[in-house]
Amino acid sequence: MRELVTIRFIGLRMSRDWLTMLLLLVIPIVLVTVFSIVLGDAPGSDMLLRNETVVLLVLAFQLFGGAVTMNYVHGDLFSEYKYRLRSLPMNTTLYAFTIMLAGILYSIVLGAILIGYTTFIWDVNWGDFAWSMLVITLMSALSSILCLVFTFSVRNFKIAERISEIYGVGLILLAGMFFPMPDNTLINGFNEYVNPIMLAYSSIDNMRSGLTMEAIVNSGLLIGIIVLVSIALFLVGRRRMP
Repeated sequence: MRELVTIRFIGLRMSRDWLTMLLLLVIPIVLVTVFSIVLGDAPGSDMLLRNETVVLLVLAFQLFGGAVTMNYVHGDLFSEYKYRLRSLPMNTTLYAFTIMLAGILYSIVLGAILIGYTTFIWDVNWGDFAWSMLVITLMSALSSILCLVFTFSVRNFKIAERISEIYGVGLILLAGMFFPMPDNTLINGFNEYVNPIMLAYSSIDNMRSGLTMEAIVNSGLLIGIIVLVSIALFLVGRRRMP
């Protein structure tokens, strides 16, 4: 189990990656600040518009947290460090799992910082903090697992990166965050039962509105997607792992 001990050092490597910190923390803080100033106390349908928009923004950035995991797995196992790593007495599969855990924890920490910032600086209502952190955890796990599926499924890593970006931007577009989507049964059904952003947002929104059972159902659907993606990761990872 020596591989699990490396999680501390992987975490330190991730924390020193300033480009990742810029993309997953600094840019979200800047966007949240801009939107909070612009929206002010403008009312939405049943709450301040700021409470809806900022929560969606934070959740949307969780979609890209898996890029950290896929970059470290590719760098350590499939590129310049692979021969050094294979010469060490360690299980590469367990090491990849450790990188995934470190990536998930890293995304959770960044998500917690964003929740704290939006709550204390801009008075955004996240509802139950523990529940919001659970949802952030699910989103972080889904992103890391799915990005590893892309990494193991596609031989060309650059293409895998582009696919992960298309996945994130595509879900944001379908959620109607850039512009309203057509009132279409297929799109509405996808957003209600499949789109991770909308499932996560609905779970948080239902919990802060006192609709506990609905919040549990939304999170349950998110967990179901994670299980399916984990099965896919097991199948493609077993074939590709060195």
